[in-house]
Amino acid sequence: MKTKKRDLLNRYIPLWSIVPLVTIMAVNCLIYWGSSALTAGRYHFDFTMAFDREVPLLPVFVWFYILAFPFWAVGYLLAARRGKDMFYRFVATDLTIHFICFICFILIPTTNIRPEIPGNTLSEKILALVYSLDGGNSPSNLFPSIHCYVSWMCWKGVEGSEKVPKWYQRFSLVFAILIIISTQVLKQHYIVDAAAALLLVEFFWGFYQKGQRHKWVVHVFAHKKK
Repeated sequence: MKTKKRDLLNRYIPLWSIVPLVTIMAVNCLIYWGSSALTAGRYHFDFTMAFDREVPLLPVFVWFYILAFPFWAVGYLLAARRGKDMFYRFVATDLTIHFICFICFILIPTTNIRPEIPGNTLSEKILALVYSLDGGNSPSNLFPSIHCYVSWMCWKGVEGSEKVPKWYQRFSLVFAILIIISTQVLKQHYIVDAAAALLLVEFFWGFYQKGQRHKWVVHVFAHKKK
């Protein structure tokens, strides 16, 4: 019975991928909340540009913003089903960008000025809740945008995979773009935050696809004792 349950679980979530996935989640929490604690009380830079001021506030996009969380979970699990080599390249990309985000959060603390929410619709109430849970009137850790980079990683993780239906690959791209747009029209991030996030993903995705540059991740998570 235990063997059948193990085989069933392994069919949907490769057992060897669980530790890397849990590690990524733990690193994300430590970096986001840890950097906020370390920079509390320090001066925070505001990278707002003229373009950002012209972008309207569209509270209805809050649904894309919060649906990013289950989208991330599915995306990272599907990336694991592409096989060990591809997934470890994926993990190497993710952890490297997380580390760079931490350095940026510490060296260049960022914030912005959130707008007043004009109405009382359900979307506006949910957005107000998002604001309150995410720093209130003093948001931080904006540059680069983790929301944008993780969403883009979800698409990169399934792009071209023979084990993921084409329709989901297309959906993943569209939904990732909608999440990125949501960060802008909800005033959670500004254009420089999103641009930096996408550039980091594209650069390090290409970097780790070449040669054996991801072997440090293999050594950490797949090293077998002799």
